[in-house]
Amino acid sequence: MADGYARVTGRPGVCLVTTGPGVTNAATAIAEAYSDSIPVLCITAHIVSSDIGLGRGHSHELRSQESVLAGITDRSVLLRSPDRIPAAVHDAFRRFRTGRPRPVCLAVPVDVQEAAAAVRVPPAPRYAPPRPDGEAVERAAALLASAGRPAMIVGGGAQAAADRVIRLAEHLDAPVVTTLNGKGAIPTRHPLSASLAIYRSAAGFLEECDAVLAVGTELSPADFWTGPLRLGGTLVQVDIDAGQFGVNHPVDAPVEGDAGAALEMLEAALPPAPAPHDGASRAAAVRAAAYEEAMVMGRPYLPWMRALRRAMPEDSALFMDVAMAAGFGAYPFYDLPGPRTWMNPSGLGTLGYALPAAIGAKIARPDRAAAVLAGDGGFMFTMPELMAAAEHRLSLPVVIWNDRSFGEIHRLMRERGFEPYATDLHVPDLAALAASYGAEWVRTDEPDDLAGAVERALQTEGPTLVEVPAWT
Repeated sequence: MADGYARVTGRPGVCLVTTGPGVTNAATAIAEAYSDSIPVLCITAHIVSSDIGLGRGHSHELRSQESVLAGITDRSVLLRSPDRIPAAVHDAFRRFRTGRPRPVCLAVPVDVQEAAAAVRVPPAPRYAPPRPDGEAVERAAALLASAGRPAMIVGGGAQAAADRVIRLAEHLDAPVVTTLNGKGAIPTRHPLSASLAIYRSAAGFLEECDAVLAVGTELSPADFWTGPLRLGGTLVQVDIDAGQFGVNHPVDAPVEGDAGAALEMLEAALPPAPAPHDGASRAAAVRAAAYEEAMVMGRPYLPWMRALRRAMPEDSALFMDVAMAAGFGAYPFYDLPGPRTWMNPSGLGTLGYALPAAIGAKIARPDRAAAVLAGDGGFMFTMPELMAAAEHRLSLPVVIWNDRSFGEIHRLMRERGFEPYATDLHVPDLAALAASYGAEWVRTDEPDDLAGAVERALQTEGPTLVEVPAWT
């Protein structure tokens, strides 16, 4: 929920959990936020400070809570006295603003929670993200200005700079490919919007360009499902994390700093924009090739995704699980008007992400429509969170693609010549389940049914399970 809050607002989300099982229950969500660079502050309890590490057998005691958190946070701090709390909170928000935004965890032992102390709480910190080095920007601008076939690839780190992405793309007349987390940084229907990086046609296009500007993306294996990127031209990479340069591809001109500031400085350093040449036609060619590529697996999902898009308001948010309906349907066919409208756990690929993340977003922005798109298996990972949506009377359509299986695992096992094993699911009666939570339920047998059901769900006080019985 804190992750969804952060993605939809651009501000850090905060969660509070207990020690032991609270930490381990939250660990997958914290790891997803780490993988996708989402600013989440997790405040957790801890056993009495004098017994930490002694293994005395306290309730909720882990062998090492610190070790559990070390690999899934940017920083994990054990606070052994109340006077350390203000500085630790300030440091967490400094990290969110000035570096790659990843989760920070503050652990407060029960005796510290109960301690009395005179603590000065300083004013809220006002940290600005780092501005890039001017010489680095000039070198990058020179490479881009000399390109005859430029392109951009944009990741989740550029969501806050979407207006600058569009301006620079138009200045360069450069088609824009996005990663899954970058989707929405340029409107889907913009003439320079090319495709998603997951398609071979998009990756192949980038490899044929003479200059590529990568903004806010790791250029990671999770971004390119079809294999590592092998550029034939030069690469300019903008990232707030200098440690990312060269990890997944050699970089000709690295620019360290905030994406918005870097794009603004690059635009200023470039010569006046020439008249548009062939950027729109190049982008259209990539879109067309990617569409044909997506249709190989996505054809059955296309009318459903169009119906869902038709039912959702323009400036709404879609929250997805790792489901076939998302990967083969929403990824290629769900159009977006702008940033922070697409919430996808692409880094860690966590099942069960969509429902709680959407709840966090609705708490943050109750005025903004949101919907969940999940498979039956993914939905059951966090099904009890339906209670939170019902308790807070959130108008939330929860679209469940019910094929009574872990469909993608089933498909991949057959593809590799194995008889599928342990992929069929006993899915509960979703109508009865919804009623037990005080939620609504509707079955949709045709795409038009889906559109109508989602429209009604957005006007209903409380969540609605919208079942698509995909086994029929």
